[in-house]
Amino acid sequence: MKTAEAAVKNREGAVTGAEKTKAANTVADGTWTVGKDIEPGTYRAAADVGSSCYWGIYAGGSNGSNIIDNGIPGGGRPTVVLSAGQDFKSSRCGKWEKQ
Repeated sequence: MKTAEAAVKNREGAVTGAEKTKAANTVADGTWTVGKDIEPGTYRAAADVGSSCYWGIYAGGSNGSNIIDNGIPGGGRPTVVLSAGQDFKSSRCGKWEKQ
């Protein structure tokens, strides 16, 4: 009985750890500084985006005036590659998951 109980507790701990990792690697709409607010890497939209989705990658600290890359995909699941020091903005795209 105690062995089964210990196994369940270990499994719950592993699931909680996996959930925390996924949450830390998920980005919602907003403007984020890569390397400070979110980790560098490749992110993909978690679900198909709508026609009003906009994303932009900007030079850090440029307040959106120095565009490195941006897009209005109009559908599908776009992917972005973010490097430390850049700013990433997402509007109406839903959540992005680190790959």
